[in-house]
Amino acid sequence: MQAPPVTLGQLTGLRFVAAFAVLLSHLEFLAAEPGSRAAWLYETVLRQGYCGVSFFYVLSGFILSQAYGDRLADGALRLRTYFLLRICRIAPLHWIMALLFAGWLAVSAGGMPGGGTIALNLALLHAWVPDPDVHYSLNGPSWSLSDEMFFYAAFPWLCRVRGRRLAWGLACGVLLIAALAAVSLAGPGGYSPQAEWLFYVAPPVRLVDFVAGMLLHRIWRAGSARRLGGTGAELGAALAIPAAMLGFSLLAVPMEVRWQLAWLPLMALAVLVFAQGTGALSHLLRGRWPMLLGEASFALYLTHRPLVTLASRLWTGDPVLLALALPPVCIGISIAVFLLFERPLLRRLQAGAWAYDRRKGGLKAWLLSWSRPGAAPS
Repeated sequence: MQAPPVTLGQLTGLRFVAAFAVLLSHLEFLAAEPGSRAAWLYETVLRQGYCGVSFFYVLSGFILSQAYGDRLADGALRLRTYFLLRICRIAPLHWIMALLFAGWLAVSAGGMPGGGTIALNLALLHAWVPDPDVHYSLNGPSWSLSDEMFFYAAFPWLCRVRGRRLAWGLACGVLLIAALAAVSLAGPGGYSPQAEWLFYVAPPVRLVDFVAGMLLHRIWRAGSARRLGGTGAELGAALAIPAAMLGFSLLAVPMEVRWQLAWLPLMALAVLVFAQGTGALSHLLRGRWPMLLGEASFALYLTHRPLVTLASRLWTGDPVLLALALPPVCIGISIAVFLLFERPLLRRLQAGAWAYDRRKGGLKAWLLSWSRPGAAPS
C-alpha cells in the first residue's frame, strides 16, 4: 500500500524542537544555587529536556522505515550501501567533535580519558559500557549515536519482520523493562549510575523506542491513523509534552520509569499525529526557517555540549544571563556548521556511496567523489 500523499517535512522541523530541549537539559549551571528560582526552573522543567532523545529514537524508526524499509526488504538496496550511507550520515561530525573535545581536555587538564575509551567512542560502541566515564566520554550526547548505530545494524532484519510479530516483540520489550524497573525500585533507592545506564543509555533497551517508530510507520502507511490529524490533535500532542515535563517532576515519577517508558507513548503520539501533516502546526513546521533549523538539528545536538561546558567554566556573571545567551549562540553555530560543513560533506559522501554501489570504480570512485560536488538520494 502506498504512503499517504503528504510531506514529512514537518517531522524535520520537529527535530529542532527535540534538539533544543536536549540543549536546555544541559544548562546545569542554573542549579548552582539551590533554592533559587533558576535552580527550581532547571530541576523542574528544563532538566526534563532529555526526553528529546526518546523523540529522536521513535522518529528514527519511522524515517528509516520510510527511506529504506521497502528497498531493503525486497533487495533493491544492498546492505553495504545502506550501512555506508548511515555511517556517512552520523560519523564524520561525531568524529570531528570528539577529537576537538579530546584536544581541549588534553590542553586544559580536564581529565583526558584513556585510549580504550577514546577508541570505543570513535567506533560508536561506548553506549554498551555501563561505566558513565565511558558512555558519556568526550562529547557526552554522542552516546545516543552509539545506540543509533545499533538500530541501523538491526534494521535490515527488523524491516522484514511482520507487523504482528514486531508488535509482540515491542510489547514483550516494554513488559521486560517495566519488570526491571520494578526490581530496581524495590532496591535501596537513590541515584544509581548503573540504573541510569540500563534504563536510559543501554542500546538493547532503547531499541524499544526505535521499534515503536517502525510500527508507527506501518500504521501511518496503512492510513489507519488519519483521524489523528488536524490542528487540534497537533496542539494537544505539542502541549502534552511540556505538561508531562512539569508533571513528571512535580509528581516525582521514579527515574527508572521517567528515563524511557514514561515518554514512549507521548513521543509515539507526537510522531504519529504530526506525520499526518494536516494541521496548522505542520504547515508552520514546513516553512523555510523551521526546515533549516530541523536540518541543522544534528549539528546543534553535537556542538552544543562543548559550547555549554566551555562557556559555563569561563562565565563569572549571572547564570541566568548565560542561559539566555547560549541557546541563540548554539543555534547560530549549528546553522553555520550545517551549511558550511555538514551538508556539503554529506552530499559528497552520499554521492560516493551510490557510485560505490553501482560499482563504478568501487572505492576509488568514492574517494574521487570528494572533489566533485553533487547530491545523491539518501
